[in-house]
Amino acid sequence: MAIILDNADDPKIDLNKYFPQCNHGNIIITSRNPGLCVYAASHSAVSDMEESDAVYLLLRSAAQGITDHNKAIAADITKVLCYLPLAIIQAGAFISKSGRLNGYLALYATNKSRLLSQKPAQSHDNYAWTMYTTWQISFDQLSQQARTFLQPCSCLHYQGISEDIFRNAAAYRFGPSSPSKEELQMPLDVLSRFSDPSGNWDPLCLMDVTSEIRAYSLITFHSEQNLFSIHPLV
Repeated sequence: MAIILDNADDPKIDLNKYFPQCNHGNIIITSRNPGLCVYAASHSAVSDMEESDAVYLLLRSAAQGITDHNKAIAADITKVLCYLPLAIIQAGAFISKSGRLNGYLALYATNKSRLLSQKPAQSHDNYAWTMYTTWQISFDQLSQQARTFLQPCSCLHYQGISEDIFRNAAAYRFGPSSPSKEELQMPLDVLSRFSDPSGNWDPLCLMDVTSEIRAYSLITFHSEQNLFSIHPLV
């Protein structure tokens, strides 16, 4: 017997109550929430596609011939799309409709948000959302504190985001030649949310917020480096 819990992404739902109380059978869970690993005897993280697979997916979605010329163009497109399957499928649908494989990157450079928000009229599967819609739905589920934390993160490089960045900023002391508190009021308000009542940095508060965001796969934590990253297309 096997039970499959597909797209179990909502961290507010306790899956344990849906598990049969028996010692036989298998349960397969697919989720963007890394916290569900606690239920797994083994688990596997699905990363972005390999370039060769991404190129094939794009050309197939775009109804373009698998030629060396097209594969070279597709390799450039999939690299810009960070080998993300949903983004590649959306790009392929647009190229199929417009016939502009060679001109897609130029359009993408100036119309990124529009292109990643368009839902193909003809879908390859039953998935109902575009890439941007998927992330927007997740973002809307976050607490106000978590949303606020993502705002300064959007100004940083998507890799190598450390707690030290925020801790050091919270410890900033104003000097005669520094910007005024009024000029920095917005970042000060953000940082104040991660301090205790005495004004000291509270690492547990930041951990709670980042854990919430991780549950929706909007950030990734790399434990070996103790760093966070955000997907570059976010």
